[in-house]
Amino acid sequence: MNKQKVLAITLVVLLGALAIGGTSAYFTYSERARNVITSSGIAIRLIEDTNEIGVDGRAVPFRNVDGVMPGDKISKIPKVVNIDEGDAFIRIKATVSATTANNSQITIPVSVLSLDINTAKWTQDGDYYYYNDILSANQTTEPLFTTVAIPENLSEQYQNTTFSLDINAEAVQVANNGATALEAQGWPEE
Repeated sequence: MNKQKVLAITLVVLLGALAIGGTSAYFTYSERARNVITSSGIAIRLIEDTNEIGVDGRAVPFRNVDGVMPGDKISKIPKVVNIDEGDAFIRIKATVSATTANNSQITIPVSVLSLDINTAKWTQDGDYYYYNDILSANQTTEPLFTTVAIPENLSEQYQNTTFSLDINAEAVQVANNGATALEAQGWPEE
């Protein structure tokens, strides 16, 4: 064989080897994974009971009270239950409003009424009371207070006035959110 034929056959064999090698470089494999990440939730329920026990052995829920006089004490026991799976920090704000005898709406300081705040379990910061413990799933806080006392020296300006003691409870997640309720971020804006 002449040199050109050998060179041509060698070139064809080399090109064929390169084509096969180049083709094998394009063989690929892939795999796909779908991961679902679900966040936990925060949900609470505010309970307002009294110190009365019903026939079923449970605390009687708080109901509006009429005919209150200076010096009276009313049983009102606000607590918060964590009804979701995530641990929560809890805070409560108590506000008092009043409707006077001439139907005027006024906002008055909570200090007009005397509340026996549970300072062992709740810490006041501004207008809020922060629960000192983490509230895990299905747990209930200790009461913020148990009694609302109408001061004996309540002034005449409040005669025939209807008071409304409103309790607003809020929760934020514990995970990655500070060591205490006072340090936590993400509380609802007013």
